[in-house]
Amino acid sequence: MADFKIKSLSNVMGAEITGLDLNNKLSNEDKQKLIKAITDHLVICIKNQNLSAKKLVEISKIFGTPKKYFVKDETIENIPEVIVVTNRTKDNKPAVYASHWHTDDSYRDKPATLTFIYPEILPENGGGTDFINCYSVYNDLPSKIKNKILTSRAIHKWQSRRNVSKVAKLSKEQELETPPVDHPLIRTHPMSNKKSIYINPNRIDYIEGLNEIESDVLLDELYDFSFQEKYQYSHNYEKGDLVIWDNRCTMHKANSDYDTSQLRVMHRVMLEGEKVF
Repeated sequence: MADFKIKSLSNVMGAEITGLDLNNKLSNEDKQKLIKAITDHLVICIKNQNLSAKKLVEISKIFGTPKKYFVKDETIENIPEVIVVTNRTKDNKPAVYASHWHTDDSYRDKPATLTFIYPEILPENGGGTDFINCYSVYNDLPSKIKNKILTSRAIHKWQSRRNVSKVAKLSKEQELETPPVDHPLIRTHPMSNKKSIYINPNRIDYIEGLNEIESDVLLDELYDFSFQEKYQYSHNYEKGDLVIWDNRCTMHKANSDYDTSQLRVMHRVMLEGEKVF
């Protein structure tokens, strides 16, 4: 059993893990300790790792089954579970993707549970990821808003009507793979049994049962409340960081606070999901 340490990173969420080499064999006790850490802290950063793309996939299997990403030209050849996240367009121009609040994979009927990010190339400064604790947002929601959405469901789409982020254009075949889905606005975590707000400005098209104007007003109210700084933790990457977050109780966005002429390349893996309830 490895003698690794877990230290809280903020009062909002997040923990740092040191003294663990993921290239070594982990005991069952180690694995359970890591699973508990992500459940308790929502976001964990395992420091000082040296992980190949294949090893990243192997590590992700501690927590579940890694997904094979359906936009194949964004993955590593022969490793379909690893998505290459970069700040370059296909014609090599600088761009910051995913810079608006979202939760991964909500356009799927069973959205990804966890996301793993391992930096390959980092800018000199900045380029981190910001997170929101969606448990805290739910707990603090005013009763007048909470009562409106207790049983409400929202339609999520790859290219939603309100999406302001850059997303890949899908082929006809890919569009058929990703039909619109509906999820509750409040979800329950299957491990912690706690409730959280479940919203995604990138993917939610509208709230069921409301007209377009009513839906937009309520969504904007939810977004404005959720995006308050007191619910946020910002992680600045260092070489060797493996950052893992729980999409069932967090939102995140890429921070654009850096010189985009400098390359930023990350390897990402997501786990197969479960029905939202």
